[in-house]
Amino acid sequence: MAPLFTAVAHGCQAGRHQDALDEVYYGWIHRGREAFSLKKLGAFSGDLAALSGFFDSPWSRPVAGLSQDSKGFVLSEVGFDLRALGRLAEAVQPMKGALQERIAEEIWDNAATNAGNLSELYLTIGDTGQAVQFAEKSVDFAERSGDAFQRMSQRTTLADALHQAGRLAEAEVLFDEAEEIQKKE
Repeated sequence: MAPLFTAVAHGCQAGRHQDALDEVYYGWIHRGREAFSLKKLGAFSGDLAALSGFFDSPWSRPVAGLSQDSKGFVLSEVGFDLRALGRLAEAVQPMKGALQERIAEEIWDNAATNAGNLSELYLTIGDTGQAVQFAEKSVDFAERSGDAFQRMSQRTTLADALHQAGRLAEAEVLFDEAEEIQKKE
């Protein structure tokens, strides 16, 4: 992976951010939806270093040369990497930025995932109030998406946050709803 991470850095330094992202990072390092470098190799540090070239200001402002969709993608990936590396406080800003991009683009399935990830992050940090708020948003976005998997999984995210907040009866209702959605699919 090292030569590919280096190729991304060189592409970014040459001002070819979109090409470096699409062809090298997403095509070769990430291997499309497979997320090879992360799921197969666990190369979170190398991945984060490669993604740094896509930012004017680390983890908050992607370079202007990226498409709107790509900006949301790199913010989401950075948040995921930082979270995996235990850099939880640093993960909040890019994860919120990714969510804002997805909302602006009305890509509701990704917005649901991003909000659900933020809920889980806040649970890990210990802020159940924020976890519940983002989980509620994730359910709303999942409903807008119409995707059955999102509708089910984001209900479990909200149920988990409510359970952690001590709101057991509400959590039970949502777990039951998620189970009913799963049975239908």
